[in-house]
This record gives sequence, C-alpha cells and structure tokens, in this order.
Amino acid sequence: MSEVDVFKALGDATRLKILDLVKNQERCICEIIPHTGKSQPTISQHLRILRNACLIKERKEGTNVWISAADNQIYSIINNVKGMDE
Repeated sequence: MSEVDVFKALGDATRLKILDLVKNQERCICEIIPHTGKSQPTISQHLRILRNACLIKERKEGTNVWISAADNQIYSIINNVKGMDE
C-alpha cells in the first residue's frame, strides 16, 4: 500500500460514502449496498479498492461480512480536505 493507493481510494464519491457509513460503527455489506444505490458487484469492487489501500477491514460472521474503518485517522484527512472549501 502506498499513499497513492490511499488517495486513489479517496477519489471516488461512493468510496467516501462507504467510509462515512463505517465511521462510527461496523456495518454489514448488506447494510452498505442499499445506502449507496449501487449493485452488489459494484460495491464489492469499491470495497476491494478500500481494502487494498488498507482503509477498511473485514470480518466474516456466518454468511455476513462486516466492514469497519481500519484506522480512524483517515477521517482527519477527509475532514481537512473538506475544510479546504472554506
């Protein structure tokens, strides 16, 4: 994982939405899909990119996969970039 991978992962609105959904709590993929309005295969691709950038971690429980932020420091970066609009 490089910083380029992290910034590429953050460069998509759907991936930012996924990170926002898992900001305060772990979420099942089955919860993430309806919030994004995207198909399951599309969300799987976005999750792969986030996972490869080490931004999320996954945990399997039975047939469900639970997603959480790997490190909450990423939200500082996101908030700093949002603050650049001001």
